[in-house]
Amino acid sequence: MPYVLGVHLGATSTSAAVVARDGGQWAPAAPFPLGHSRAVVPTALGRSPDGSRLAGEAAASRAAESPEWVSTDFVAELGQDTPLPLGGELVAPPRLAAGMVEWVADQVANRRGAPAEHIAVAHSATWGTHRIHQLRRALAELGLTDVTLLPEPLAVATDYIARQPLPAGASIVVGNVGGSGADATVLRRRESNRKDEGAGEHGTELELRGVTVHGPRPAGRDLDDLILGQLRDELGGALSELDPTDPRNRAAAARIREECTRAREELSTRDTAGVSVVLPRFSREIQLARVRYEQLARPHLELLPEKLSQAVQSASLSPGEPEAVVLAGGPARTPLLRELVQQRLREQLSGKDAEAVPVRVDGFPELVAARGAACRAAEVLAAATDRAAARAETSVLLRVDDSVDQQAVEHGYDLLEERSGADSEATPDRSARPLRPPVEVEPLHIEPPPKRKAFKIVKLSLAAILIILGLVMTFVQGFGGQQPALPGLL
Repeated sequence: MPYVLGVHLGATSTSAAVVARDGGQWAPAAPFPLGHSRAVVPTALGRSPDGSRLAGEAAASRAAESPEWVSTDFVAELGQDTPLPLGGELVAPPRLAAGMVEWVADQVANRRGAPAEHIAVAHSATWGTHRIHQLRRALAELGLTDVTLLPEPLAVATDYIARQPLPAGASIVVGNVGGSGADATVLRRRESNRKDEGAGEHGTELELRGVTVHGPRPAGRDLDDLILGQLRDELGGALSELDPTDPRNRAAAARIREECTRAREELSTRDTAGVSVVLPRFSREIQLARVRYEQLARPHLELLPEKLSQAVQSASLSPGEPEAVVLAGGPARTPLLRELVQQRLREQLSGKDAEAVPVRVDGFPELVAARGAACRAAEVLAAATDRAAARAETSVLLRVDDSVDQQAVEHGYDLLEERSGADSEATPDRSARPLRPPVEVEPLHIEPPPKRKAFKIVKLSLAAILIILGLVMTFVQGFGGQQPALPGLL
């Protein structure tokens, strides 16, 4: 079944979603699991000594044992000219980022049996034209030319509109919390009279309002570090005594950090979460309380409502004007974050209409951007198909019109009208129609200008007289010195 692919290329994690097409109908966006146990995988690329490529979970596991064979920070380094080491070679960050997208596309194509008809990649809202151009060029070098790039807030808003009605002219505020930072953006929905790239089935478009407010906090990595700090307190100095040069200790530290991420997500729905600590010398199960975690995370999470408020002000909106506030990213699971945003709205609206601006958090907030990218890929492909069909229809009409018009001129009657009603009884018989009488056109006689015969005769006469006079003068001068002598003279 034909499909399009959406990829969320995050600084620390990558996710994917597909939108399948059955005939002329598009199905809702569905997440595509990239990992063995989770849909989201680490943004990591690696290489084995035999030259085979590693990505996602396999690359992250390899990094714990041999970090020189794995690169993990290439998305954050995109835009820099310094290449990154990977398996004894230096590779440019755009090439690594494009390689991560290629790996995702290959994984999906292998399982679905065919490549995607179109790919949309959601990237950081802080990227400028330089980074976008670098990634697009690197993707083209890998043969991925039919790709749409869009910022994360736009992808999140696209997914929201696909699931919730949003009237034209209305705005929403998107708060995205990723692994390396957070941002807030205001987007407005407007109706377009034309279907172009970026327009949906009904010509719907989303536009950015104001500026995107970005900052390094809150971030998923920092929240994981808070849980890791709790483990250190529980274990004493056991974690600090690990030798970082020992591959076994590095692998154990990588597993513990994965456990911290899992525990943070679990604490968003449960009051307690267990963390399994497995070290070379001992193992232990530690229970963490959500109350304690929220106490540690509050200073970090309180920064996001401030960013949302600044984004609303930059868009020249009142606090109660947005239709909704949409929170995305893995850390958005934390119930405290939603409560802090709602509390900020109550303060700004004086408690009057705070409930009129709901705070929306999806059940899988880490997959929202990938689903929105897949929806945008379907919109772009549908718009391109509509434009191609319109061009084909226009071309056919022009050829038919030209043919009919030419025959009408040759035969002296309107063939278009006769062909359109050839099967209708109301159309008169062609033989009964009077033919147009021929039109005879007399050539226009132009009188030539009068000849000036008298003037020519005068000129010729004068010329003849001058010639005769010249001959006479010549004759007289020739005989002037040889005149005969006359009688009676001296």
